[in-house]
Amino acid sequence: MLVSDKYISSTFIEREIHLSVPQESERSKKSKASPLQIAKQNHWNKVKTCRRTIQLNYKPGDLWVTFGYKGGTRKEMHTFCKDMEKLQDLIRDEYGAQGKEFKWIRRLEIGRRGGLHAHFLINDIPGALQILQRCWKKASKDAGRVHVEPIDDDNGYEGLAEYICKDPSEEIQGQMVFLLPEERKRLCKISSSRNLKRPVRIREKVNAWSIHKILTGRDVLLATKGYYIETQSVRMGISSVTHTPFIRYRERKIEDEKPGILQKVKNLFRRKK
Repeated sequence: MLVSDKYISSTFIEREIHLSVPQESERSKKSKASPLQIAKQNHWNKVKTCRRTIQLNYKPGDLWVTFGYKGGTRKEMHTFCKDMEKLQDLIRDEYGAQGKEFKWIRRLEIGRRGGLHAHFLINDIPGALQILQRCWKKASKDAGRVHVEPIDDDNGYEGLAEYICKDPSEEIQGQMVFLLPEERKRLCKISSSRNLKRPVRIREKVNAWSIHKILTGRDVLLATKGYYIETQSVRMGISSVTHTPFIRYRERKIEDEKPGILQKVKNLFRRKK
C-alpha cells in the first residue's frame, strides 16, 4: 500500500510518499543493502528528524550560538561538560525571570587544534545576547567570546540540521583519538531540552495510479491550499535500500512570497468518501 507521511509545522509541510511495507522483489532477494548504504540512510533519518524538530520550535531570527574558551585554554571533557550544564542552568533562570521558555539544541565539538567548544540553537528573546554573554562568564572563569548568528529558514533549515548532525571530519577525528571512548561519544551526540515539540507523523493513503503518473512525468504534484511546493526539495525515484518508489518534497506556507512562484498542480491524494 502506498502512503504519504506528512509532518506539519507553522511554516512547512513535509511529505514522504512510499510503500508502507516494502515488498520483497527479486532484486532485493539478490542484493542486500551494504553497511555504507545503511549508514547513509541512518544519517539521513537523523538529519530529517533534526530538521523537522527545528521547524516546530524555531523561527527566523532565533540564534545559532558558539561558546568558546580563551585562546590556549585546554579543558578536560568532564570539566567542559560541567561548564555546559552550569551555563544551561544560568540561561534557563534568566529566561524564566522574563517568563520565557529556554529551548535549546546542543552540539559539542573539538576544534582542529584540540580546543573544545559548544554550539547551541537557542530561541531569541529581548536582551538575549547580553544574557548569553553574562551567563557564560559566570559559568567558566576561562570563558571566551560568544559568537551569535541569527538563523534563517532557507531550504526548511536543511543546512543547519545537516551541520548539527554532521560526522566529524578526518582532521577532527585525529584530535578525538586523544579522548576516551565515552568522551568521543559525547562529542558525536546531539542533546536538546525536554520542552521541544517533537515531529508527529500523519499518515494518509495515496492513489497508486496517481503516483505512477507522476513518476513517469505524466502528472505533477499538488500543493496544499495556502502553500506552494519548494521545487528544490522535490526528490523522487527508486530507493537504493528498499528498491521501491518514493517521492519526497516540502511545502511552504504562502505569506509574503511573490505570486509568480505559485505552481499549477493537479490532484494527488484520493478524496475521502
